This record gives sequence, structure tokens and C-alpha cells, in this order.
Amino acid sequence: MPSSVPEMFFETVHTCPQKEALRIQRDNSLLSFSYQECGTKVEKLAKALFDAGIKPGDRVAILSDNMPEWSLSDLALLSIQAIVVPVYQTLPSQQISYILNDASCKAIFVQNTEQYEKIVEIHDAVPSLSLIFSFERINASILTFDELIAGILDDQGPWLSGRIAGIDPQKTCSIVYTSGTTGDPKGVELNNAGFVHDIVESERVLTLYQDDVFLSFLPLSHLYERLAGHWCPMYRGSTIHYARSIKTVIEDISIAAPTVMVSAPRLFEKVASAVKDRAALGNIPARMIFSWALSVGLRYHEKRVSGCTMLLLPLFYRIAWKLVFSKIKKKLGGRFRCPIAGGAPLSVETLKFFEAIDMRIIEGYGMTEAHLIITLTPPGKTRYGSCGKAIGGVSLKIADDGEVLVKGPTVMKGYYNKPDLTSEIIDEEGWLHTGDIGYLDDDNYLYLVDRKKNIIVTSGGKNVAPAPIEHRLKKSKYINDICLVGSRRKFISALIIPEISELRRWAELHGLADATDNELCENDSVYLLYQDEINQLQDGLARFETVKKFQIVKEPLSIEKGEITPSMKIKRTVVEKNYKDLIDRMYE
Repeated sequence: MPSSVPEMFFETVHTCPQKEALRIQRDNSLLSFSYQECGTKVEKLAKALFDAGIKPGDRVAILSDNMPEWSLSDLALLSIQAIVVPVYQTLPSQQISYILNDASCKAIFVQNTEQYEKIVEIHDAVPSLSLIFSFERINASILTFDELIAGILDDQGPWLSGRIAGIDPQKTCSIVYTSGTTGDPKGVELNNAGFVHDIVESERVLTLYQDDVFLSFLPLSHLYERLAGHWCPMYRGSTIHYARSIKTVIEDISIAAPTVMVSAPRLFEKVASAVKDRAALGNIPARMIFSWALSVGLRYHEKRVSGCTMLLLPLFYRIAWKLVFSKIKKKLGGRFRCPIAGGAPLSVETLKFFEAIDMRIIEGYGMTEAHLIITLTPPGKTRYGSCGKAIGGVSLKIADDGEVLVKGPTVMKGYYNKPDLTSEIIDEEGWLHTGDIGYLDDDNYLYLVDRKKNIIVTSGGKNVAPAPIEHRLKKSKYINDICLVGSRRKFISALIIPEISELRRWAELHGLADATDNELCENDSVYLLYQDEINQLQDGLARFETVKKFQIVKEPLSIEKGEITPSMKIKRTVVEKNYKDLIDRMYE
């Protein structure tokens, strides 16, 4: 087993040098880099950064969209034992200033002029920052990635190998700032030993291959994409194809023809919804065939997993595959083998839909404080509602109050410069208190309920976990996001952020095409539409869990107003404060 991420990467460079590593579309051309080419760039960049004054222990930030330069800079910095500080590219300048100051960053890589201007705005407020580099051309005074490596001679391998050999696997190599739903972001100190253990043990479950292609679109500033979407495929010599943007992912799937995609559940749910919506627009025979095929697919998968005798079902499934499922899979690039979902619960309905078309989504659970991955679902052994079993070497237990506790070599060193907060989350026995409420079944499959701090206690003393209910209601194509409220109130209410594109389609069919977005949000017919959607989707919930009233919010929740984190988690206390008048109105 390699002892560090750079050692792991260069092992792959040496074992499959000509294998395609990174692929990106630029200026209507598809650029491709082999592992050997990537290795050479990392070697030369590492020497350039060392010559520029970056020494072991220096903190260096990266502020950019996903691109090869991001990942190669990350590897070069780790190789010379600098400490990498990823920064969300969507953050406003003042939040960036907090992170750079808290970590005392000496240098930063920015993508382009837009990100550079944020740094110019706060530069005087960050006294530790002395070096700025860029991935794209900004001006003559800022050295670009290409300019840095252009001035370095070839054959830097032996020099860098010595640096990598000297890496202490237990020393901090990256400080990743959590987007915390309360208070300022906290810098999580992570090390090579924890990263490598997480990568190796996760890959044992996933079983990746050199001919796998990953589609990268989640931000590399988040550990989910950085470890699961980059380092795991690099460990096995797979290819990473960069999506052009979050908005073009569906189109990029057909271009990249990925076999693996690391995503939040929302994308898989949107794909399933889009397929069903398209089928619903077909003629009567087409709708009947789709409905029949989906029914056959669900029964076939259920019988296959349980080992039951299927008689004619395999024949029917082959017909369903030819008529329906093969066409769906072709739209998704034709090679999907292993969709991976994490970051939030995936609805059982969506899970079953993908299973029906022979695409088994692997769910996982993790957090930055545990070097990311804590549990994964063993392929073919899904348990609906569960996020899988602990990876090798990681232990789980449930505290008396229902909180999930984690122990093992992947638990973080602590929060940077925050010993008091560290002692609050890691107890004396080394158990990491995740803040999540959950339970384990008899086979140690983990089931999550909600965040401990999210539990709503009504004035009647009822405990309500909002996340599962919000997740259920977001199945509506008319709901982009939703935030339940009701702490110390008589009943549960909700703030709804509409999916404007779908709402406008509905409006065109109901004589409201000329209405503005704001007018639609205030329209009585629209209110009744949402009331009907909510009533249908919350059928089966306990009475005290149901949403009794709601308000449609005209503007999306924003990072700038502190209402959501960069990883799109709702900051409930901020939302409740910002929309206090609107919430109070529901309880008048």
C-alpha cells in the first residue's frame, strides 16, 4: 500500500504511463493527457513552486473550477509537502478572506480574472499572502501554470522522488474548510495516511478498472470529488473526463460515455424524472410499453436479488431491454456501470428506477472530518434506506441519544487552531461524533435519520426529522428546494423554492404564460398546484410530521446571504432569521 497520495499517483504513472488520465473540452477541441504527461507536469510544477519559495508546511490555496490544472497543482503541492487549502470557487471575497487568514496561506492559485479580482479586493486584509499564480492568462505580473512549468528542465523525477519519500503520512497535508451550517467554516486537518486508507478500502468495495471513465462535475474544492472522483480513479489508472459546467452535465454524459459518475442524489433524481416525463409525452402505445417495461424491470431485479425462480420473467426483461432500457442507457452514454451517490439520501423510488434498467447506484456516507468515506453499499447488496456498511478498518457505533459515532485511521487530526471544538467532536476514546442521528441493523448496515441539530421539536413535544420529509417533497418537479420550520410551534410549515422552469411550463398550459416569475409565486392557482403536490407526496406521514402551511419564496436561497453552504446544505437558523416575517405569517 502506498504511504501518500503522491506516491499512489506516481505508482500509476509508472505502471500505465500511456493510459489516458485526464480529458477536457476546450475551444471545441477535446484535449487528452496521459498519466506520463500528467506525471511530468506534476514533477516540473513541484520544482517550480519549490524554487518560487513554497516550502514544506506552507499553506497554499486553490480557487478554481474543475480542470486538469487544479488536480495537477494539488498533487505537485502535496509532493513537496506543502499544505493544500481548497476554496469553493463560488464563495464571495469576504468568506475567502476568512479562510486565507485562518489558514495563514502563503500562496494561492486562481483560475481566471474573475477569481483574481476577488483576491485583489481582499489582498490587504490577508497579510500572509505573498504569491499568486493562475491557471488562465490574467496579466504579465501573474505567472500561469504553463509559464511555471515552461521554465523547468525535464528529468525532475529523481529530485521529486526524494521529496515524496520524505513525506510523513501522519502530518497534515491538507486543510479542508467545512461549509458548516452554523458559525464560521472550520479547517479540518487531514493527512496522507487517512487519505490513502480511505482510497484503498473504498476501492475494495467499488472495484474500479483501468478502462473506467469518470465524469467530473462536482467541485474539486469539496473532498467528495477530490477523493472519490479523482484520487480513487487515479489509484486504478482510470480516466477522468471534465464536464464543461454543472449546467451541461446531461449533454456531457453522452459525450464522455462514463462508466462511473460521482454525484449528489439530485442529479440521479432529475435524470429519472426527465425520463419519466419524456415517456409521459409519448402516444398511448408508447406510454403503455414504458410502464410495462418499468414494471418488468422492477420485478426482474427484485426476483434476481432474492434468488427466486423467474420462469418467463427473463424473456420479458430482454424484450423490455430492447424496447426501452437500451435506449435510455444509450442516452446516458451507453456504458454506465457504477453510479455513486452521496452527500444526501437517495430516494428509494429513484434507486429502484435505476435498478430496473440495470444500473445499480452505490450509496455512501461520509464527512470531511473522516477523510470523506465512512460507509459504502456493497455492489448488488442494496438495502433500501441504508447508506451501506463501514469500509475496512472503520468502526461504527450508535450513542445513547442516537448519534452516529466513527472510529478508525481515517478520523481527522482535528480542527485547525481550534482545540476546544476538536475536543467537542472527538472524545477521549477517539470516537468522532458525527452529529448525525441514525441506527445500525443486525448486519451493521447504517441508516441515517437526520442531523442532530436539525431535529424540530414542536410546541406539543413531537420530534420531527426534517431531512427525510424535505427529501420526499423534493420529488415534485415543481420544487427546487424546501426548508421545513416549526420549532416550538404548533405544527410544521415550509418555505418552498420553486423550480421555475417547470413552473413556467405549467403556466403556459394554464393561461398564465404572460405572468412574471414573481406573479406566479403569488398566484392562487399556483398555490393550489403546490398544495396538491404536497398533499400527494406526504401521504403516509404521521399527522405531526405533515406540512400544514407553506409559503413560496420568490428568490433562491443564496451563499451570499449565508442561507446555504457552498455544498448546498441549508443553514436553517439563517433561513429562519431572514424569513422570520414570512414564517410568522404562517402561524398567525
